[in-house]
Amino acid sequence: MIEELLQDLMSTAYGAWRPEDGCPRAEIAAAEDRLGFALPDALRDYYAAAGRHPELMGTGGREYTLRVSAPGRLDVEAGALLFCGENRWPAQWSVSTDDHGWPDPRVQGRSGPDERWYSRFRRLSAFLINVACRQAVRSLPHQASVRLRKGDLGTVESLLGYVGSRDVCKGGDWLSFADRSSRMLADYCHITSTLRVGTAAPGALDSFRERSGLRLGPV
Repeated sequence: MIEELLQDLMSTAYGAWRPEDGCPRAEIAAAEDRLGFALPDALRDYYAAAGRHPELMGTGGREYTLRVSAPGRLDVEAGALLFCGENRWPAQWSVSTDDHGWPDPRVQGRSGPDERWYSRFRRLSAFLINVACRQAVRSLPHQASVRLRKGDLGTVESLLGYVGSRDVCKGGDWLSFADRSSRMLADYCHITSTLRVGTAAPGALDSFRERSGLRLGPV
């Protein structure tokens, strides 16, 4: 479903995807045996591609990243399979165990452990793709950000391709972009209207700034 897409994203960010970046299938199967049900295909793909990558799993020690639970640490609480949380804040994300047979269920979120789950706003595959991009951007050596004005998103779309497709990305708080030729990734947050760009290529930010006309500043 999204395994190859994630591998390509990781190759863009880090130069190559390595088999050791992912979890062995046996580790994923052991988690399913412990839980008593099969994981959604999208989550299994995330683990297979990035389940042992510290940056994409959120264990690299960087601020304002998300923490994806390793297969052995997945937990079920009141009918919700908890799989992701924020490292600095108590927000959490889950999928309903009623949907465990679905390959790509909708995600539900809450602002803290004692809060109610809010609306299930997007498919798990889209959520995880945006998690991966968000994590990777924050781990890259060259970064910049800018608040976008109305119409600026079209400029970004003309210069950077969506990770996967526009249809994959739509329907949530984030959008993800990639340009493999410049080793560049970007994530856009609808809530703050902020675009954050990261690249492994020296000079790529200057080139993007010139071509886009955006006033990219330090993070």
